[in-house]
Amino acid sequence: MKVRRIAMILALFCMLSIPAWPQNQDKANPVAAKLQVFFSELETQWLKAAQQKDPAALNRIVADDFHIWTSAPPGKIPREEWFAGIFGRKVLSSHSRQLSVRSLSPEIAVVSFVESETYQQTPNPQTDDYFVVDVWINSGSGDNWRCTDRYLSEVKGAIQGK
Repeated sequence: MKVRRIAMILALFCMLSIPAWPQNQDKANPVAAKLQVFFSELETQWLKAAQQKDPAALNRIVADDFHIWTSAPPGKIPREEWFAGIFGRKVLSSHSRQLSVRSLSPEIAVVSFVESETYQQTPNPQTDDYFVVDVWINSGSGDNWRCTDRYLSEVKGAIQGK
């Protein structure tokens, strides 16, 4: 467990130090394109499950030891606390853009994207943008991918794009 977490952190540091491939090269690579479609669908399932307040669907997506990591205190949000918070918010809409996938091995993938979420907490709807990095682990046989860690950073003054 501790070794896996250290490996994931090292993988994320490697991602930060390696320049991203230009978009047109990823499209020419059928494996990268297939991964992008596959994880885009998983992330969309996640967004829908959260919007529909469906704990069973979220349990199929996030691992039992899932955590959210942020730069804002408390820094680490355990799965149970995240579940309580996500279902207490009235989400009007959410979508992701700029999705990128980096396969570190057949069992580990790192997915990053910008997520925009519009929610109602006050009389006027609010929209927040977040840069998200998800660590996905494939365990067992076949495609049994579950997210173990989500790194979340609010994006201020984001330029809306696709």
